[in-house]
Amino acid sequence: MKFNKLLPSFPFPQHLLPKIFQEKHAYYLEQFPAWSLTATRRKLIGSYWLKIIINHFLILLIAGMLVALILNDHLAAQQFLLALMPASIVIFFVLFFAMYLPDYQLEFLPHLDNCVESFNAKKLEGIQQCKKEQYSVFTLVLIQYCYQEMAGINNNPINTQYAILLARQYGVSAKSILPSLQAVILGQWDRKSIRKRTEMEGDFEDAKGYFSKLSCDRVIKMLDKLQQKIMQPSF
Repeated sequence: MKFNKLLPSFPFPQHLLPKIFQEKHAYYLEQFPAWSLTATRRKLIGSYWLKIIINHFLILLIAGMLVALILNDHLAAQQFLLALMPASIVIFFVLFFAMYLPDYQLEFLPHLDNCVESFNAKKLEGIQQCKKEQYSVFTLVLIQYCYQEMAGINNNPINTQYAILLARQYGVSAKSILPSLQAVILGQWDRKSIRKRTEMEGDFEDAKGYFSKLSCDRVIKMLDKLQQKIMQPSF
């Protein structure tokens, strides 16, 4: 049974829960930049118990009181209040174990956890998509090499300091830059690997495409010469 049918006053219908979760998380993230998904999850759990359940019980209690007063208008106020307290406690515990707790465990919490996992999956999917659209490290090193050649900067050291400098510039790891520098500057790479050769040929095409969009035909010719030099088989 769906929890929005069990609790008609429930403000987070199942089909809207992902949207509510995203909106709440975005709101808290604006207030606190380091806010986590777990914190948003706990906020919604707290809202379930401290707001939704209490409001639902109070509505039922007030409705029951009104019905009781209408049907028993001759009942003394003091006597009614004395009977109300134990009756309300009994009713709450009955609702808690028969409705509120099962509803929380079987409906609300699973759907909330699914929202968290879906949000994480979309976030990872976005990161993976960004990585796919980003140029490879070798392509970035080729572009950097061409810019330095055009600027007349012939100093292309192959060391950790230079790799760290490029890593900061392009947002990649320094360890991944060093092999690309060795390949571009020294022509050192695993020529026995067919896969590596295919990847490097594709990276050269990406670099040429980059400068083609900038209408730099001179740089494309420079890349053609560099490709012939680097990609030639070793004997």
